[in-house]
Amino acid sequence: LRCVCLISPGSLSIVKPLDREQQGRYNLTILAADNGSPRRTATQLLSILVIDVNDEAPRFEQDEYNIGILENQAAGTTVLRVHAVDTDVGLNAAVTYGGVVEDGFAIHPETGIITSTRPLDRESQDQYTITVFAKDGGVPPNIAMVTIRIQVLDENDNPPTFESKSYLLSVPENQDRIELFTMRATDRDAGENGKVEYYIIDGDLNGEFIIEKSSGVLSNSRILDREARSEYTLTVVAQDQGLPQRSCVATVTVTVLDLNDNTPAFPEVAYTVDISEDAQVGSRLIRVTASDPDDEENGRVSYYLSSESLGMFNIDLDNGEITTAAQLDREKRSTYSFLVCAVDSASSDPKNSSVRVTVNVKDVNDNSPFFLQDPLIINISQHTSANQAVATMKAEDKDFGANASIFYRFASFVSGFSINSFTGEIRLVMPLSAMTQRERTLFIVATDQGTPAHSSTGVVVIYLQEEKYRGVRFPRSASDITLPENSAPGTAVVRVQAQNLGRSTERIIYSIFSGNDNNAFRITSSTGDISVQSSSGLDFEVTPRLRLVVKAETTSSFGFMAVNLNLQDMNDNLPRFQLQNYIAFIWESQGYDTPIIQVNAEDPDQGQNGQVTYSFKSSRESGLFKIDPLTGTITTTAILDREIWIQKKLEVTATDRGNPRLIGTATLTVVVVDLNDNSPKIPLPREVKVPENTLIGTEITQVTGNDVDSAPALSYMLVLDGGAASMFSIHRYGGRISLMEALDFEERSRYTLTIRSSDSVHQTEASLTLIVEDVNDNPPVFTQELYQVVLPEHIPPGSVIVMVTATDRDTGENGMVTYKVVSSTSDAFSIVPSNGTLFTTRPVEFDPRKPTAELVIEAHDGGTPSLTSFATVQIQVLDINDNAPHFDRPTYTATVSEDLLPGATILTLEALDDDLSRENGGFDYTIVSGNNANAFQIESSVRFVGGRFQTVGTLILVDRLDFETASSYNLTIAASDRGMPQKSSTVPAVIRVLDVNDNPPVFNRAEYSISVSESAPVSTEVIRVAAHDIDSSPHALIHYSISSGDDGRLFEINEMTGAIRLVQPLDREVKAAHLLIIQASDGQSPLNNFALVPVSIEVKDINDNKPYFPLRMMTASIRENQPPNSLVTVIHAIDFDSGVYGQLKYFLLDQVVMEPGVGEKQEAFFINQTSGELRTRLTFDYEKLKGFKVMAKAVDPGNFSSTVTLQVLVTGEDEYDPVFLSPTFNFEVPEGAKKGQSVGHVRATDEDEGPDGIVLYSLGKPSPYFGVNETTGVIYLKADSQRHNSGRAKREIREMTLEVHARSPLPASRSAASQVIIDVTHTSFGLAVEINTLLIIAIAASLGVVVILAVVALVLVVLRSKRRSKKEAETDAQLNNVQSNAMQKVSHEDATLPSTDRIYHQALPGYSTDQTVVGGSYNRGGSLDPSHSSGRGSAEAEAAEDDEIRMINEYPRVASISSSMQDHVSTRGPDSGIQQDADQLSDISCDPAMDTSQWFKNKKSASMLLPGQQHQIYRDDGGGFLGISSGLSVPLPKDYTFPEDGKPSVEGSLTAIVASDEELRGSYNWDYLLNWCPQFQPLASVFTEIARLKDETAPRKPFQPKPKVEPKPRIDPPPLITSVAHPGAKTVPPKPAIGRTYPHLAMMRRSPISHEGSISSAAMSPSFSPSLSPLATRSPAVSPFGVNQGPSASMISTEHSLDNTEEAELRI
Repeated sequence: LRCVCLISPGSLSIVKPLDREQQGRYNLTILAADNGSPRRTATQLLSILVIDVNDEAPRFEQDEYNIGILENQAAGTTVLRVHAVDTDVGLNAAVTYGGVVEDGFAIHPETGIITSTRPLDRESQDQYTITVFAKDGGVPPNIAMVTIRIQVLDENDNPPTFESKSYLLSVPENQDRIELFTMRATDRDAGENGKVEYYIIDGDLNGEFIIEKSSGVLSNSRILDREARSEYTLTVVAQDQGLPQRSCVATVTVTVLDLNDNTPAFPEVAYTVDISEDAQVGSRLIRVTASDPDDEENGRVSYYLSSESLGMFNIDLDNGEITTAAQLDREKRSTYSFLVCAVDSASSDPKNSSVRVTVNVKDVNDNSPFFLQDPLIINISQHTSANQAVATMKAEDKDFGANASIFYRFASFVSGFSINSFTGEIRLVMPLSAMTQRERTLFIVATDQGTPAHSSTGVVVIYLQEEKYRGVRFPRSASDITLPENSAPGTAVVRVQAQNLGRSTERIIYSIFSGNDNNAFRITSSTGDISVQSSSGLDFEVTPRLRLVVKAETTSSFGFMAVNLNLQDMNDNLPRFQLQNYIAFIWESQGYDTPIIQVNAEDPDQGQNGQVTYSFKSSRESGLFKIDPLTGTITTTAILDREIWIQKKLEVTATDRGNPRLIGTATLTVVVVDLNDNSPKIPLPREVKVPENTLIGTEITQVTGNDVDSAPALSYMLVLDGGAASMFSIHRYGGRISLMEALDFEERSRYTLTIRSSDSVHQTEASLTLIVEDVNDNPPVFTQELYQVVLPEHIPPGSVIVMVTATDRDTGENGMVTYKVVSSTSDAFSIVPSNGTLFTTRPVEFDPRKPTAELVIEAHDGGTPSLTSFATVQIQVLDINDNAPHFDRPTYTATVSEDLLPGATILTLEALDDDLSRENGGFDYTIVSGNNANAFQIESSVRFVGGRFQTVGTLILVDRLDFETASSYNLTIAASDRGMPQKSSTVPAVIRVLDVNDNPPVFNRAEYSISVSESAPVSTEVIRVAAHDIDSSPHALIHYSISSGDDGRLFEINEMTGAIRLVQPLDREVKAAHLLIIQASDGQSPLNNFALVPVSIEVKDINDNKPYFPLRMMTASIRENQPPNSLVTVIHAIDFDSGVYGQLKYFLLDQVVMEPGVGEKQEAFFINQTSGELRTRLTFDYEKLKGFKVMAKAVDPGNFSSTVTLQVLVTGEDEYDPVFLSPTFNFEVPEGAKKGQSVGHVRATDEDEGPDGIVLYSLGKPSPYFGVNETTGVIYLKADSQRHNSGRAKREIREMTLEVHARSPLPASRSAASQVIIDVTHTSFGLAVEINTLLIIAIAASLGVVVILAVVALVLVVLRSKRRSKKEAETDAQLNNVQSNAMQKVSHEDATLPSTDRIYHQALPGYSTDQTVVGGSYNRGGSLDPSHSSGRGSAEAEAAEDDEIRMINEYPRVASISSSMQDHVSTRGPDSGIQQDADQLSDISCDPAMDTSQWFKNKKSASMLLPGQQHQIYRDDGGGFLGISSGLSVPLPKDYTFPEDGKPSVEGSLTAIVASDEELRGSYNWDYLLNWCPQFQPLASVFTEIARLKDETAPRKPFQPKPKVEPKPRIDPPPLITSVAHPGAKTVPPKPAIGRTYPHLAMMRRSPISHEGSISSAAMSPSFSPSLSPLATRSPAVSPFGVNQGPSASMISTEHSLDNTEEAELRI
C-alpha cells in the first residue's frame, strides 16, 4: 500500500514513493463508514495513473567489457559493439553514445560500434582502457558509463637479446653448489613468443656448471678446485619458444678464487745431519723446503724451529736453511732432535706442517785423559814377590771412540816396574828393598789416540811397610780450597809446606805436578805459594772443581799433595734463551690472559746468579702482553685485533739475580691470526639513476664490499621486497647489479635495494636507492572521464566550479599537464590552463528548461611529442541555502536531582528555518560545549505544523549525575541546517543538580590492628577509629557502632568519637584474638549509608596456666642391647599459655627399677630439657632387667609444673640359637600305624627368654609321609602306613631321613637343625603304589554323590535366605547394639576335643586379625567378594591368604563369644572403613546350634599375644589347624594382670588409643591426640561406647559362659585383611541401607580413638570386646613389650583351664 486515506477529512496521502517502472496504475476502493449501529458503509473506485519522470539512467548490457585484438591489424577494424537500455519512456529513453577519446579508437554515436583508427603495436602498448557513456534524452539527462578493456594480442616479431655479449664472474674454490649469476635475455614478445630458455653450449666439457633453462640462474654443479683449473669460458644461448624460434648467445668467463686449502708439505719424512763439535757458530747444517700449491700468500711458506733446538740452531724464515747458533760440545750433548715447522702466510687460518731434524754431533779430540786418583799412594811389604801387581793407575777421557782410547806408559825409564799399556796395571819386576824411595816414585803418562793426541801425567808413590819413611812429605795428602772464579792474576790461592823427614837442611823445591792444564796457576818453587796466573781457566760453569797435584822435590825423594780447588760461582754468564727468535701465533679476539707462548732462558751460574726473571723491554707494544717473571709464560693483557695489529715484535729480557745483574735478550714475534670477526662494510653511492627504458640485462652498478678480515671472499645477494623481487640480480661474488625486468617510472620511481654481503659468518646489509628516470611514455589521464557538477544559482563571476585533474605518470616536462576547453554548450565558463580550474565568466541563472551545460576539456603534456586526453564536464544549476535556523528563546534553564535516572527528558528546544526546501529547511541539534562526561544527549525529531516541517530537539539525561562531582552544567546547544553551505545558531542551557545522600562513610584505614594485654583493666581505651563522608551536611554526620564480633560484650564504642573501650576483663586462654566489625553510619534514617571496618585485637598472654600431662602414666619400650643415648620416647606436656610462658622444660625426678632387688635407684635414663626426648644412659639386658618406672616433670618459665610417670619396658632379642638334645634322632614306624600317630619326639632348648625362647619345629623339606608338630616336636604320620606285602623271605631294612629345624616364632629368628632317621621297613612308604580299580570306582561314585548333595544344599540356602530377608528390620535393630569383631582360637585342641570346646580371643587395634577359625564351606560372592578387601598386598601375604582360604573352606565355623557380650551374641559387624554400601551388603549367616555353656566348662587359661608373623599349622594328631596371629598364646596364672615377666597389659589404656607408627617406636603424637575430631563414627555409637566404659582399677570378672541361646543371624563385614569371607557365611540378597549411611563422615579427620562405626572397640572397652583389624579401624596400639617386629598384642585371661588328657600343646 503506497497511499492512505485519513479518517476525518478523508484526504488521500502518499506514504511510500511511487515508481512508474514498477507499477504505472493503481485501482483503489475507498470505503466510507458511519458510527451508527448497525454501522453503514459505502465504496468508491479510484484509478491513479503514474506519470513518468526521467529517474532511470541507461544501463549497459555488461558492467565491464573485455576484448582482444591482434597487433599489426589495419585501421578501421571493428573492435566491439556496446548497447545500453533505458526503462523510461519517450525522450527519457532515447540513448546516444560517446566518450571515446583514446587515440587509436572511435565510437559511432547511435550504433555504439567501436573501431580502430590505426595499426596497433603490442610492444608499444598492450592494453587500452576506454570509458564509454550512454546518455538519455531527458531533462536533465541521465548518464551511464562503462569501462572497455582492449587487450592487444602478440605476434613473434622480436628475437631475444642479451644486454652484453660477455660477462665476467668469480667463485671461490671448494664452494658447494650456489647461484653465481642470473643471465637474462630480453624478448619483447609475450607468452610463448617471449618465453626464453637458456643453455650452455660450449666451455663446460666436464659439466662443472649448470644453468636453469627457465630462470637463467647460473650455478656451479660441483666443488671447483683452483689448483686443478683456475678459469672457465662458457658460451650461453637464449632461445624463445615462438614460431619461428629466435635466439642469441653470450660468453661467460668464470674465475676460480683461491682458498688456503693446502698444507705445506716436506719432501722427506725426517732429516738427519752430522756436524763436528768444533764447527764454527753459523755453520750451515741443512736446508729444508716445503711446498704449498696455494696461490700468493696462501702458498708462501715460512720456517720455524721448535724449542727442542735449545737455542743451538737458527733457521732462515724464508728459505729453511738451518745453521748453528752456539758452540757445540759433544761431551755435553751428542744428539739434538727438533721439529722444523713450515707455516704458510695465510692471514686467516694459516696451515702448517712439521718435520723432525736430528743433528748428530761428531766428536773432536778436545779433552785430555785424567786420572781417577792422583797421586796414588801404595803401602806394601818390601818382601812382595816379583811379577806381582802392586797398583793400577786408571784414567778416563771424555771424548768418544779413538779419542777416548787411552794407553799407559812410564814418563821415563823405570827398571823395577812394568805397566800394562791398556789397563794401567803396574807390576813389580825386582825386589823393593833394592830400590830407593825416589825409584819407588813412578810417573805414569796416559795418552789418548786422537789426532793430535792428548796426554796427562800421574804419580804412584810406593811406601814400604817395614821401613820408616825418611824423605820429603806433606803434612796431609789433600787440601780443599775455595776460590772465586775469574780471579785476577796474582791472586794468592794457598801456601803448601812439605817437611823433610830425613835431612832437614836439604832444600825442597815445589812445583805443580798435574792439574794445571790451562796454566791457570803458578807456584813459587821455594815457598810453595800458589797464585793465579791466568783467569781464563777459572770458569765455574766449565769446571767447577779443579785438582792440582803439588810436588815437593829434594834430591833424594818426592812428596805429593792434592789441592782441591772448589771454584766459587760468580755472576759471569748472561741468561741465554733457547731461541733467539721466538714466533707465536695467536687468534685475534682472544680474551684477557690468553696464553701465547712460554720462553725459556738458562743461566749456567749457580744460586741467585742463575735464577732468571723474565720481562719485556719497554715499548709501545709491550703493554699488550704480560710475562710471568718466573715461568716465562706470556699472556695477553688486551684483546688483540688483527685489523689493528697484524704482528708485533717484542724484545724479551731474562735477568739473573746476581750482582751485577746480567741480562739476556730474545726477540718474540707475535703473529695475530685473522678470525672472521668483522662484518663486511658496503660503501654505496646514495643514489643511482636509471632511465626507465633501460634494457633488461643492463649492468646498473657494481657493489664492492670491504672486509677488514683477510678471508674468505665476500658474497653478495639482494634482499628485495615483494614488488621488486625479480627486478634485479647481483653477481654472487662480483657484486655487479643487473636489471632483470623492465622498469616503469610511473609504477615505481624509486627502488631501495637491500644488498647483503656475507663472509660466510657475518653478514651486513646496506641500502642502495635506484632512481628511475622518467621518459615521456604516458599520456595525461583524467581522474574522471565524466565530471558532473551541481552549481548553485547567483554564483558570482570568477567562481570556481570544479577542478578537473589529469595526471601524467611522467615527471618534469613530460608530466606537466595543460588544460583547455575544446567545446561548450554555454559561454559562461572558462578554464585555467595550468591547473584545470573551471570557473564562471558571468553570473549563472537557474533555467528549468536547460539546467545542464556540457563542456569537453583537453589535457596535453609538455613532452616531445606531446600526448593528450579528453574529459566531459556536465554542470547542473541549483537553488541556494541563504537562511540560518533561530531558537524561540534566548536561554533555557532546568533543575534536576542527582538521583534522576538516565533516560529522563530535561528540556525541549524549538528552532525555525525560513528556507522552504527540505534540504535547506531541515536542521539538526547538537551540544557544542559544556557536556562534561557526556552526561546529556540531544535528539532531533520532525513534525509537520502549519503546512511545513518543524524540527524539535529533546535534551535527555544519558548518565547518572553526581552532585559531589559537578553541581551544575552550562551547555551550549547548536541548531544546524542541512543546506549548502550549512548555517547554524546557538543557545545556552543551564542545568542545576540537587544533592541527595548517596555516599557512604569511608574509614581512614582499611583495617585496624592492636595488641592488648589480657590483664588490661576495664574502661581501658583500646583504639579509636575514624571515618569521613563526602556528602554535604546533614548527610555527612557519622555515628559509630559495633556491628559484630563482640559476642561476649567485652567492648563498647563511643557513638560519636569512635573510641573503643573494655567493659569486661580479657582472657587469652578463652579467646586469643577478637575481630570486631565497626559500623559507621551517616544518618538515623533506615535509608542511611554505612561502612564497615575490621578491628583486630590480639590478647597478649600472661602466665596464668599451669602445664599438665594428658595422662598420669605412659608406657614405652626399649630393646635390649641398645647402645647408650638410644631414644626411648618423647614426652610432651601441654601449657595453654603461648610465647615464652608456653615454653616448657623437662626434668627427671625419679628412676625406679620395676623388678625389686635389681639396680635400685640406678640412673638409667636422661631427658632433653627442651625437646622432652628420653634417652638411655646404659645398655639393658632383658634376661636381667625387664622394666623401669621413671617420673618426669615439666616446668614453665613461671615455675608452674606437672609430673608424669613413665613405664619403660625392656624387650628381648634373639641372642641364642636353639640346641637339640641330640644331633640325630632314630625312630621306627610300627607296623599298621595310622595317620596322625606319633612315631617319635624331638626336643630342643633355647636360652633366650620371652618369645625368643619359645621353640617351634618344622621340616627342612616337606615329606608326604611325616610331619612334625610345630610346638611339641612330635613326629607324626601324615598317611596310613599300609602294610607292605613282600614276597621276600627277609625284608630289607629301609630308612628315611628328615631334617628338623628349630626356631622361635619371631621373623628372622635364630634356628638349628637336627637329623631324624626313621625306619620304614614295615610300611609301603617309598614303594610303587598298586592301582586298585575298584577303589578308583568307589571314589568317583562318592564324588558324584557329594556334588549332588552340594547342589541340594545350595538350593536350601537360597530359600532360607529369602525367608530371612523378611526379618531385616528386626535384624538392623540388633545390629546397632551388639559387637561383631572376629575372634581367634587360642585354646588347646586335640583329636578328642568336641567341636563346641573352642576359645576365641580379640586382638587389640593395631594387630593383624587374620583369623584361623573352624567353619563350614563357604560360597564366595556378594558383598564378601575379595574386591572389598583392604588387606595384604605382598606375595607373602597372598600365600598366607591361600592357606587361610583352604582352612576356612575345610572346617565349620562357630560363633564368637567375647567378655563384653551382655545379652546376646554379636549380630552386627563393625564398619569396615571401606564404603557404607559395602557394609549394608554384608551377608547374613547363621551358625549351627551349639551349647555355648559347655565351651568353658572346667577350662581355665590366660593368654598373652606377642607380635609375630602369621602362621597356620595343621595338627596331624586330629586337632585341626593351629592359628598363629600376631603373637604367642602363653598360659598365665592370673586374669588381666602383669605376667611374671613384668610386661603389663595395655588393654583399655589411652596409650593404645593414640599410638601410631611413631608411638610404636617410642614417641607420642600428642598434637594428634589433642586435636582429633570424630570421623567415621555416628554420635550414637560414641555415646554407646561411653556407656560401656568400666572402671579399669576394678578387678576383672571371670569369663562367664552365657547360657545357650537361639543362634541369631549375624552380618559379617566385608573382608578386612584376608580378602576372603568369614567361613560359614551364607549369601543373601543385598538389602537397602536404613539409617546407616554417613557420607559426611568421609570428610572428617581421623579420630585418635575409633572411627569406623563399630559399637565397641578396644580403645573404649576395657573388656576387650572384639574389634576390627588395624587396616579396618586404623586405631593404633602400643605393644606391652615394645617389640618392633610386629604390632602389639592383647592379653586374654579366663579363670577356667582347659583340661586335656593328652599331651599339651602350646598354641599360637
